[in-house]
Amino acid sequence: MLRKHVIEAVFKRNLMAYFSGVLGYLFIVVFVVAGAAFAFSPEFFANNLANLDQLSRYYPLLLLFIVPAITMGVWAEEKKLGTDELLFTLPATDVEILLGKYLAVVCVYTVALLFSLTQLGVLAYYADPDWGLLICTYFGYWIAGASLLSAGMFASALTNSNTVAFVLGVAICAVPVFIDRLAPGNQFLQELSLSEQLREFTMGVIPLSGILYFVSFAVFMLYLNAVVIGRRHWSSGREGALMELQFGIRAICLAATLVSLNVVVGRGSEVIGLRFDMTAEKIFTLSSTTRELIKKIDKDHPVLIQAFISRRVPREFVFKKRQLRGLLRQYDRLGGNRIAVRFVDVEPYSEEAEEAESYGIEPLRVQTEREGRFEEVDIYLGAVVSSPYDEVVIPVFEEGTPIEYELTRSIRTVSQEERLTVGILRTDALVTGGFRMAAFRSVPEWRISRELKKQYRVEEVSPDSEIDREKYDVLMAVLPSSLTQKQMEHFVDYVQSGKPVLIFDDPYTWYDQGMSSPRQPKPRPGGMFGGAPPEQKADG
Repeated sequence: MLRKHVIEAVFKRNLMAYFSGVLGYLFIVVFVVAGAAFAFSPEFFANNLANLDQLSRYYPLLLLFIVPAITMGVWAEEKKLGTDELLFTLPATDVEILLGKYLAVVCVYTVALLFSLTQLGVLAYYADPDWGLLICTYFGYWIAGASLLSAGMFASALTNSNTVAFVLGVAICAVPVFIDRLAPGNQFLQELSLSEQLREFTMGVIPLSGILYFVSFAVFMLYLNAVVIGRRHWSSGREGALMELQFGIRAICLAATLVSLNVVVGRGSEVIGLRFDMTAEKIFTLSSTTRELIKKIDKDHPVLIQAFISRRVPREFVFKKRQLRGLLRQYDRLGGNRIAVRFVDVEPYSEEAEEAESYGIEPLRVQTEREGRFEEVDIYLGAVVSSPYDEVVIPVFEEGTPIEYELTRSIRTVSQEERLTVGILRTDALVTGGFRMAAFRSVPEWRISRELKKQYRVEEVSPDSEIDREKYDVLMAVLPSSLTQKQMEHFVDYVQSGKPVLIFDDPYTWYDQGMSSPRQPKPRPGGMFGGAPPEQKADG
């Protein structure tokens, strides 16, 4: 049974020892200043977003400095001064001493993190930040640092030199920080990296799998701490080598258990959604409709989402890029083996750009202001959603259209064996585009037609002859009042057959300033050049 007063005594002793010298304060000052430099880099002002994305990108590297700096003397200094023997003769167990020291270094790290809260004050002064996002980000910073502190303590327990303990601490902590770079395409190693686990926290989402990852890492490293400091009990005996083998096997079994637990919880969170969106607008929470749709995807016919996104975008598009990447990660996690997501960072005139254009994703040219000058830049912000059944290309995620709606609609389309067919009746509205003789100019395709093509098979239907009643799942008629008498008869016959029909008409047509309004006669086909008189519209 752990005794609280013993742990508290060790905690206070180590906490006071850290702040008794100038070096501890110096490390905290360097940590805060470096964090501010990363947070408010030129990219922060270019993006014009009140968050800590720039700091989050470099925070794992910052932990490689502050964690060994805090923990290097926890055990090494005790061994150097010989006070470790005195410490272990106290009426306290090894675990109580270990927990007291661990809580002390966590407290020191927490103090350093509290001093860095001045960055939030700067954000609050100049903008109105999303406090849920910032709180979640700082919680991620705290739990990530708390887990690495156990690794730093383990490094300190291996030597009696503070310098060596610092170097060993950096080396051990570098494993979870850089493990994803050993094999960039290996998803398992990527999920084991600290950067990947911290990512969702910095987006405003608290995942249970992320919390379990950091807790598991801390538990494993604290166990190794306990083995090293308890080695004095059995290392000099006859069975020393056997005990080393035994504890080695125990460590391997513990690691396997923790990894398995993380995998199970990670897969479970994909199904149940064990994560909490702390952002003010819940921008990274998938709707219940999307979740139900993903569950219905056939595992034998998975969906692949390839997102082609520019590495650098103007600040007007930074938030949309961030939201797109965040939502795609949610699709990837929730989809499991039903959905795979591939991110492609695109640079102009690169192989990735050629690949994007081969799918029909053209660069979007936008005008932006940089350092007081206006310039035009090309950006890629599109995706290709495909399955063995079908393929949908989203050339660009346009303003005004929710990203989740675009993605979910595309997933629904490609997960079906066959698309429904929508017929668009050809009228003077020219919904599918064409050439307007009266104005002697080309008419672009209406956006509703382009949107329907992303989900259905769209065909233009001629009203000049009888309309096929078996070919179309639904017929859409825009401005049928512009039809001639013969065309109207064909249209009415189709309506009376009982087939689904959508009719849109307007007493005043905005697209041509009322020239095609129901009460107006049909314009001359030759326009300003005259020509034969136009056909009369149908009665009624």
